[in-house]
Amino acid sequence: MLKSARRNTVLALAVVTGLGIASLASAADMAGSGVSFVNSGKSTIYVYTRHGAGDSCDNMHGDKTLKIKAGDTGKVDSGDSKVCYCLMAPTRTDGCSTGWQQVAPGGSLTLQ
Repeated sequence: MLKSARRNTVLALAVVTGLGIASLASAADMAGSGVSFVNSGKSTIYVYTRHGAGDSCDNMHGDKTLKIKAGDTGKVDSGDSKVCYCLMAPTRTDGCSTGWQQVAPGGSLTLQ
């Protein structure tokens, strides 16, 4: 009887621990973790991005240029920050000439 109770306790702890780990993994997946850009076109594209704290896309401090070949995906590790992107190289004086677009944290955008 003691062995059976001990075994049941160990099994219960294993199940609870497993559920806790699964919950942590799910929470981490939902916590932003960046933005993905998918190139579904036939040519390489360049995506100019900004992320981080700032009241406008031009003032965000994190920036990254993605070179994404046809069929590939590029990722910006912005954590829980939105990502602003431009398909034309931004300038220091005018920013993005076509206007910054935004993708929510954890989002994905398909481009051609």
